[in-house]
Amino acid sequence: MKLREKQLQLTREMIKEAALDTFCEKGIEGSDLVLVAARAGTSRRTLYHHFKDKEQLATEVYVDNLKKMFGRLLLEFDFKSPRASIEAILNKYLFLREHHPDLIYYDSLFSVYFASMGKNPAELPAFKELIREETHLSMSAFSLDLQTEETGQKLVWIERTRMVTHLYFIYLQKSVLISRQNQDATKAEEIEQNVRYKEFLLNLWEGQ
Repeated sequence: MKLREKQLQLTREMIKEAALDTFCEKGIEGSDLVLVAARAGTSRRTLYHHFKDKEQLATEVYVDNLKKMFGRLLLEFDFKSPRASIEAILNKYLFLREHHPDLIYYDSLFSVYFASMGKNPAELPAFKELIREETHLSMSAFSLDLQTEETGQKLVWIERTRMVTHLYFIYLQKSVLISRQNQDATKAEEIEQNVRYKEFLLNLWEGQ
């Protein structure tokens, strides 16, 4: 990548980081892109060179966050140690809750913003492509042969894992929303509750 291309990419990433902070602080509709540009250390003109409008910027931040939160998690699943694998995945979600709550919060923020325009994030081409790519890579990594009994068990584990990780994300998202509404920092008691729910889901995963 040439120096000019690197500089453009760096500026684009800085804008998206500033947008995430601003959108989470003021809401997407309530955010002024002039403020986003200022926080990114660039001009309004430069921002609009990279993003045609607020919707495009908000959407790209959303898709990037999906990749950070969910991308490739299933690829880390080891069928030789299934329980340890699902616990490791849930621990990464817990880490996000404790150290990067804005990523979780923005997911719900963007969904509301998109719904207000009569749109569904799941219909975004980038969202669909991300799902297709994750599914393809997961299946390839698992080397699934649909004719074997062992493969049937693997598919069951995959579906259980998707269900449990979805439940945990929704739970942690609710935790973030309540914390922001109450303007509270993450407390030891809440962390303990999050861990207990993780253990509940692990038992659910094993017991199905």
